[in-house]
Amino acid sequence: MIRASRRQSGSSLADAHWGSSLASSPGAAQVERARLLWPAWAALLALACAIWPAAVRVQAQPAAGGQPLQAVTLQLKWKHQFQFAGYYAALQQGYYRQAGLDVTLAEAGPEQDSATPVLEGRAQYGVGDSSLVLLRQLGRPLVVLAVVLQHSPNIYIARGEVDHVHALVGKRVMQEASADELFAYLHKEGVHPEQLRFVPHDFSAADLLAGKVDAISAYSTDELFDVRAAGKPFTVLTPRSAGIDFYGDNLFTTEEEIRQHPARAKAFREASLKGWQYAMAHPEEVADLILERYSRRHGREHLLFEAKEMQRLMQPELVEIGQVNPGRWLHIAEVYQELGMLKSTELKGFIYSPAAPRPSRLYVALAVFAAATLVLGGVVAYLRRLNHRLRLAHSALQARVHEIEALQARLHEQAVRDPLTGMFNRRYMDETLEHELARARRYHYPLALVMLDVDHFKRVNDTFGHAGGDELLRRLGRLLRENCRGGDIACRYGGEEFMLLLPGLDEPALHERAEFWRCSVEALSITYGSATFHVTASIGVAVFPHHAQDVPSLQRCADRALYAAKTGGRNRVVFAQPATAQDAGALSLNAAPCRAAAASSAESAAAASTV
Repeated sequence: MIRASRRQSGSSLADAHWGSSLASSPGAAQVERARLLWPAWAALLALACAIWPAAVRVQAQPAAGGQPLQAVTLQLKWKHQFQFAGYYAALQQGYYRQAGLDVTLAEAGPEQDSATPVLEGRAQYGVGDSSLVLLRQLGRPLVVLAVVLQHSPNIYIARGEVDHVHALVGKRVMQEASADELFAYLHKEGVHPEQLRFVPHDFSAADLLAGKVDAISAYSTDELFDVRAAGKPFTVLTPRSAGIDFYGDNLFTTEEEIRQHPARAKAFREASLKGWQYAMAHPEEVADLILERYSRRHGREHLLFEAKEMQRLMQPELVEIGQVNPGRWLHIAEVYQELGMLKSTELKGFIYSPAAPRPSRLYVALAVFAAATLVLGGVVAYLRRLNHRLRLAHSALQARVHEIEALQARLHEQAVRDPLTGMFNRRYMDETLEHELARARRYHYPLALVMLDVDHFKRVNDTFGHAGGDELLRRLGRLLRENCRGGDIACRYGGEEFMLLLPGLDEPALHERAEFWRCSVEALSITYGSATFHVTASIGVAVFPHHAQDVPSLQRCADRALYAAKTGGRNRVVFAQPATAQDAGALSLNAAPCRAAAASSAESAAAASTV
């Protein structure tokens, strides 16, 4: 009755309008215009008739608060802590209820698989790690809805004397069996798991702090807090240093849930991401909520540390929370394939994509309306203007994307380059030296570390000012950059000190190279203002494996050789003296430093390789 009366009143109003218009029309032009526009009005009336039933059904539905809520369960991957803050926030702020959902959060225990309850139907949604792609390839119909942590928090925390992953060989390591990216890290660095002494994990840092184990697999968001609070020296080893970059926590469900309840899956995903946005914007409030309603296993300071570390791993200022990059998942699948755990990297159906709406009466009505609008030239003009605006917006967006990409490239370059000389900086050298040494050890070739220091640099600054000293450093940096091979690495290590990594050179070639640089520096003519001056340089050289077996020892050898060159008269090249048999034994056991050539000026003349 309501629909009939409204449709009837609408028709009478139209008749009355056009009747009065024609009656009051002074001429035939108005009558003809009314006759031409009548088909458009008829189309609009047909649209109203088609849409009206759906509109009444929408109005007849009760508000979200009055609808029966759909009960669903979210299976967490661990115990209650800030790691799941977004889901607590979605419950507390009513986002799930607004979406028509009654959500239960289920805790997990040690070594409990979060995928099994979802696959068995005891939970509809779950939180899992990157092994989801492995399960998918094994025939489990899992689908990733959203990515919460853009980078995995899985790391090794080792005692202070373990300064690189190769030092874990023969050590006691407490490791989770499911930490796939850590096994991939070992594989990438050429360390076989059988070379480590694995012990069962108790999911705390207590044994590490007590000295019962040498390293543990851990979350940077969790156990790292306790280790830092203890104040003991420790080392963090991360798979990202070897190019292993897995996703962290992922929200997932099953193909059946999406097929049977597409609207519910979409609503659950959106409400959860909305909760994560709130949680990361209000960490202190959510930390108090966890302590009040969920768990007091961790204190407030621990929870806020976890929130800060998650902020770093999520990068919400750069990446939208929940964003899924198929390329990243392909990288993860390829790592599993390299480990022999996966045969195919096919990802079809693994990443969630909302289904297109089914055809309905509304589409039929819209088709009628589209046909009617063809009569109206104004709509065509509007669409043309809109299309033009969209093209302009698209061009502006592309330009913005290019600007952001260029900015990211510049920021990376600034992070690893010395702005004065254009050479790599100390940070880059410290990050690279470990990998270069591991590569040299793996492929059995020598790696030379050369330290070059400008003699009497302070005199240059005192005489010509810091601007004159800067000009000298720029010229010297250019000289070193232009005379390096493709595989060499040159950096300004600090002040007037430069460092070079030279892989694969035998001793005669290395002597020749170092002497070439010394002579080139001596021949360098620096012009500053109206003055011209010359400088010399002292050079210390140490070679892996002849002088040292690890990075700290290699640096100490080169540094002491440089000191011998300084004390021996400057403007010379000094090679580190090969270790004696007694020193070599100490080196292999204690990583003791080599004996630098020319520990005194008398020894320098007799023992150092001075060119």
